[in-house]
Amino acid sequence: MLDGVVAELSELIALRRFARRVHYKPEGRISRAGNHVSRLRGRGMDFSEVRNYQAGDEIRHMEWRVTARTGRPHTKIYQEERERPVVILTDFNPSMAFGTRVAFKSVAAARLSALIAWTAVRQGDRVGALCYSADQHSEFMPRSRDSGVLPVLASLSDYTRQISTNQQHKQPRPMCDALLRLRRVARPGSIIVLISDFYQMNDACDSHLSRLRAHNDILVYHVCDPLELSPPPPERYAVTDGEQDVLLDTTNRNVRNKYQRWSEQRMAQIQEPCRRLQIQYTQVTASDDLPLLVHRTFPRRAHG
Repeated sequence: MLDGVVAELSELIALRRFARRVHYKPEGRISRAGNHVSRLRGRGMDFSEVRNYQAGDEIRHMEWRVTARTGRPHTKIYQEERERPVVILTDFNPSMAFGTRVAFKSVAAARLSALIAWTAVRQGDRVGALCYSADQHSEFMPRSRDSGVLPVLASLSDYTRQISTNQQHKQPRPMCDALLRLRRVARPGSIIVLISDFYQMNDACDSHLSRLRAHNDILVYHVCDPLELSPPPPERYAVTDGEQDVLLDTTNRNVRNKYQRWSEQRMAQIQEPCRRLQIQYTQVTASDDLPLLVHRTFPRRAHG
């Protein structure tokens, strides 16, 4: 790990050693390409259950022993297995060029993206990505093996370098724009990973998230700085954005209370659509043990 301002490509490549296989096993034996069991019930190779016969079921899948025992027609249902591409969306808007401990949020996001990419490759999944900043975006269609990850890592490193030098005063890009592009990159059945501080999340994002969630699993990693979670210790702080200077007086109890309420309201605003759409939400800071965090939170067994 370097200075926390830029994530060098060599650093992101070195994170490969932390990628570990997940401990859960898909239900049933894998007999085709892909390590995750689809939520869709189909005519695949792995037996899932027996249920009452319904109009349109194929006669060749009749379960004759259960039918004879119960006197009612029953049919076998099979679980369809298919590959689960992983698509990682990483936000490099100007607000990500901020950090009070260890590293900028942009660097933490790049490291987290790299760890998830390496973890996905290790378990045999294809990896794609969408990186975006205030004035550009990069798309990578899902590819397998190391050759698919390396261009993504190079892009992540480039974005951390750009955001640390010339992005701070640019107009941020709304997240809904990136989610619209993501809908074109991610095919149904993907694991979608959203990594951002979510300052540019607006009402328009709701529709995109709902459509993506209908056919994919979504993991949200909310990158925060400790200063965004609670007020700093009581003191008078000079704060500047490079153009305006203000004095933040946290010795004032009223100021501290308002600061804390703002933090809590903002967290609730981000978490609410995740709860409503049953999206896994994880809060991340640059101080966290990222390899352990990825090991505990990715990937999530699909429901259904």
